[in-house]
Amino acid sequence: MSDALVSVWNDIGGVRVHGRVSTAAAGGVPIVFVHGLGASARYMEPTMARLAAAHPVAGLDLPGFGRSGSPRHVLSLAELGDALAAWLDARGIGPAVLVGNSFGCQVIVELATRQPARALGLLLNAPTMDPAHRSALAVIARVVADVPRESLSLALLVARDYLRAGPRRILVTLRSALDDRIEEKLPRITVPVSVVCGAHDPVVTVPWCEEATQLVGRERSGAAGATLAVAHDAAHALPYDPDTFAPLIVALVERVAGTGVGGGA
Repeated sequence: MSDALVSVWNDIGGVRVHGRVSTAAAGGVPIVFVHGLGASARYMEPTMARLAAAHPVAGLDLPGFGRSGSPRHVLSLAELGDALAAWLDARGIGPAVLVGNSFGCQVIVELATRQPARALGLLLNAPTMDPAHRSALAVIARVVADVPRESLSLALLVARDYLRAGPRRILVTLRSALDDRIEEKLPRITVPVSVVCGAHDPVVTVPWCEEATQLVGRERSGAAGATLAVAHDAAHALPYDPDTFAPLIVALVERVAGTGVGGGA
């Protein structure tokens, strides 16, 4: 674990939620990280630590995952968005650049759609669900195909998170993710968005990321729109690679600062 980050705990709806936040008193734009399905914020820490000297950074383990406690029932996507909002309030984190990986993209888009003032910008890395492969079996097969394309240390880290979450919670959350139509929400986003995908990602394809980029802000006059970045040597989990991922976040933060964007949708 990095000395740039410290663990914090907050009661969110009766569940003890774990987070990792920066220790430095940085004055830049706040950056909040949301992990993928079944995982925790641990695999995002390399990028979080890289940015912590210049920006307040924070990432939580969503309720039921990682080191957070488990609610009595498996939370839906909407409830996870509410939990994220409550955690931001508990930590006193105002409008921020929200960074999601995989299912984390669905959570932050859900939050930004319903509570737009919370988002200064969105970075969507490998945003699920790819409409061309919207079935549980297809997603599971593609996640398995991604494993040999990631580092062994990342695979072991995520495997421990999967075991902690358990198959039932993962599968019920996967069903909620499959039922979500992120493509119907992206056109309503007005803040700057960066879509990032790995060229070797079998879970979320480059064509889908290209489509998602074009969808952002389509229904809103004056929307900032989206840019697309393809990481040519990467697969699905870019947050574990700060050399590649951190500069892409910095570019979005600079774009946000340059536009003077607040929330809005």
